[in-house]
Amino acid sequence: MVFNYSITFDNIPSPTRDDCELVTAENGCSVRVGWLNDGTSEVYYDTDPDLPFDSVVAKTERKVTTWSGEYVTNRFIAYNCKPSNTTPCNTVDNLKLAIISTVLPTDEQIQKFDSLIVPTTEFYGGLCLQVSNMTYCPNTNILSCQQCISIIQYSEQTDICAMCPPGKAVTNFFDYYTTYFLNNQTQLDRITLACRKYGPCNSIENIGRIKNTLITKFDFDKFFRSTTSITKPTMIIFFMMLTIGLLYADYVQ
Repeated sequence: MVFNYSITFDNIPSPTRDDCELVTAENGCSVRVGWLNDGTSEVYYDTDPDLPFDSVVAKTERKVTTWSGEYVTNRFIAYNCKPSNTTPCNTVDNLKLAIISTVLPTDEQIQKFDSLIVPTTEFYGGLCLQVSNMTYCPNTNILSCQQCISIIQYSEQTDICAMCPPGKAVTNFFDYYTTYFLNNQTQLDRITLACRKYGPCNSIENIGRIKNTLITKFDFDKFFRSTTSITKPTMIIFFMMLTIGLLYADYVQ
């Protein structure tokens, strides 16, 4: 469902039979709200086997089209849960809990890193940072690559994939994706930086700056404390397609 206004805690709409198709969930259930750069909002209900049960996901993305120089910021919050035979879990009430417990970075904080992704014609792939300790990381192809990319995941250990893969760079971007695990109150951060500059713009130091400045704050205590205060009789819940960016969401081969 897409809306031509910015959704808030107080005006999150509930789905109707006309909005969604009712399905039996065999995998995890999700509900996601997105605040888009053009002032519109979107809400999706879905079943997704790839998302962890009992978690809240927050994502901030900033991208610029290389040919137009137009910058765009999008933000997302999702609640993921284990399905039940009797009680729906991906409800508006649970999405509200996720929203009031989450503080996303401001526009001012995000725009501080525009210089990392500014479009430029000065580029040589051989200067990109190239290192990996991940099981899978695309190979660098100096002859055909057009963009330095790094993905760093912070959890119990730090995993990195830094390369210059083949393909056409349509957008430069960075996104900060955090999963908060409600059962053990831990989190996993994943930051992606795709840039096109003369030098190692995808450096570990640059991603570290993004991590330190754009961290999303999540209050576990507030999430659980608020459960009883905003829970009300549950309406019929339906499920829709949920898409949370893939590795190359902004990278067209």
